[in-house]
Amino acid sequence: MKRSFIRAISVTLGLLLLLNCTVSAAGTQISFTRMFVGQCFSNKIFILVPPFLPSQVPADSIAQPCSNSIAFNASNGMLAVASGGVFGVLAISIYNPPFSSASVPTVTFSPSGLAHPRQIAWDGLGNFWIADDLANKVYNFRAPFSVSSQPAAENTLATQPIGLAINPITGLMFIGDAGGSRTCATTSCHVYVVPAPYTGAAVATFMLGNSAPTAMAVDQLGRLFVGFDNGDFKGLVKIYLPPFVTGETVAYTLNAGDAVESLAFDSAQNLYAQLYHTGGVVFFNGPIVKSTAAPTMVLGCLPGTTCTVKNWAGLAFGP
Repeated sequence: MKRSFIRAISVTLGLLLLLNCTVSAAGTQISFTRMFVGQCFSNKIFILVPPFLPSQVPADSIAQPCSNSIAFNASNGMLAVASGGVFGVLAISIYNPPFSSASVPTVTFSPSGLAHPRQIAWDGLGNFWIADDLANKVYNFRAPFSVSSQPAAENTLATQPIGLAINPITGLMFIGDAGGSRTCATTSCHVYVVPAPYTGAAVATFMLGNSAPTAMAVDQLGRLFVGFDNGDFKGLVKIYLPPFVTGETVAYTLNAGDAVESLAFDSAQNLYAQLYHTGGVVFFNGPIVKSTAAPTMVLGCLPGTTCTVKNWAGLAFGP
């Protein structure tokens, strides 16, 4: 009982400290209001403006071969897109704002060793990391980017890294390990918590049983949101609170209703999830303070797109 009370107090203090840090750092980050939704079989990243509604017609789009993940640099709005390995062209493309149908990559590169890039996360230095679940590594790419860019560093903790997130305030990296064949067959699925410079050992590890952590995101309070596309947690989003410790238990659970491939927060801390079987999006009203049995709203697929398996191609908020 005493231990649980101390843990609760630690979590509360941690959340308050992180909130204060986020507010103080807000001036250095762009406020992103537009939602960018990658749709594989349309070969586009669609741009939506608020308010977001079911079957909303996009305001614009970027031509982009089927991608696996998209992510924006919170400091300058630069967009990184990872594609290929199954669909599309195996490559990483960098775009600069402003974004519209006229947008083309500033640079595209296909580094050696890249096999199946999954989730992307930008660090606080203007560089990004990519979880590659077939190369079994998390690769680091450093600015300035060019056609000859190669990994500058790597992390090899995970058997099959698939999910990835970095908290820009605390500097912690979270690596989601699918454990082999995306079924946790070789080892149990894990989340590793790794401090900067991200090439060393984990300071905490969560066990996830037979469920692969395919999507990860961190909110402004430093809480970790983990989405799953198979196993016992398929279709769920599990929420973990700081300070993170080995054997971390789940604080809240959200039910997205289908396998989760991407997660993203808007500036008001509402949570959005992109789903496996349609590429459609569901919405949870935030900030999240409890478990929920269903999304607040199903935004669904975009009009005119192919609403089918593997249509998902990334979800993020950008300028």
